[in-house]
Amino acid sequence: MRPVRDIAKRMKASLMRKGVSITEADDLVQEAFVRLATYSQSSEVHEPEGFLMRTVSNLVIDEHRRRKRAKIIDQPVEDLALIDNEPLPDAVWAGRKRLERLNAGFAALDPTTRRMLRAQRVEGSSVGEIARREGVSVSAVEKRLAKGMLFLVKWMDGW
Repeated sequence: MRPVRDIAKRMKASLMRKGVSITEADDLVQEAFVRLATYSQSSEVHEPEGFLMRTVSNLVIDEHRRRKRAKIIDQPVEDLALIDNEPLPDAVWAGRKRLERLNAGFAALDPTTRRMLRAQRVEGSSVGEIARREGVSVSAVEKRLAKGMLFLVKWMDGW
């Protein structure tokens, strides 16, 4: 068998080629030697160098799987603020129902008012742009928008 120092050097080089940091490589090599010593107490090891190389490869695979399974956090769980920002199912359902109601109210508007509201509220057009596009006065657009919004507010309140 080669000197332990040479085997350890070879194992570290192999690990570093696999992308393991030098610190982790040192730890994994040490763990492999501990496992060899433990295994040797109960069984005969015919190829200690092969055993060590296989063990260190398995340790890298195990570490990769462990990290993939569980994200490592340096804080105790008690110190973490675990907040679920997702709305509750009943709030999602109520929101969908309100949106359905709003869409029905929007559909109940006359086409011109609906077009003007969509242009202002969804597309972000100014009242002046809407007036030019529709060929009416700014005052006429303002009145339609006000009446349309009032209708939708009452529509939603009647729910």
